[in-house]
Amino acid sequence: MNKLLALALMLGITLLGSCSLFSLTRGLDEMMSLEIGEVDLAVVSDGPYRGSFAFERWSNTVEVTVQNHVITAIRIIKDMKFAKDEVSSAVFERVRTQQSVQVDAVSGSTVTSKAYLKSIELALQP
Repeated sequence: MNKLLALALMLGITLLGSCSLFSLTRGLDEMMSLEIGEVDLAVVSDGPYRGSFAFERWSNTVEVTVQNHVITAIRIIKDMKFAKDEVSSAVFERVRTQQSVQVDAVSGSTVTSKAYLKSIELALQP
């Protein structure tokens, strides 16, 4: 009886682990191929703009502030699951410094970087 119970427990743990891994990697291929479009700040008026990107665990909403056709601030309204402050801070700093969403992703966090960049792009689209 103990062997049967141990086997059932091991099978349950293995199944749970497999489901968790699938949940974490679902949509990864689509996100790796996600294209980030250009943003023309010359046509963006002053003000705050919200953009949202919704896909699997990378869904997020940001607010981008523009003044004199310059991105002056980016803040998170709704963050994604498993968010890391250092990733969002690095991505936002790159966007503000380069005044573009065509920036390098944070090493080791390419998909998360792309999700933030897509929200910024969508916020600034006409």
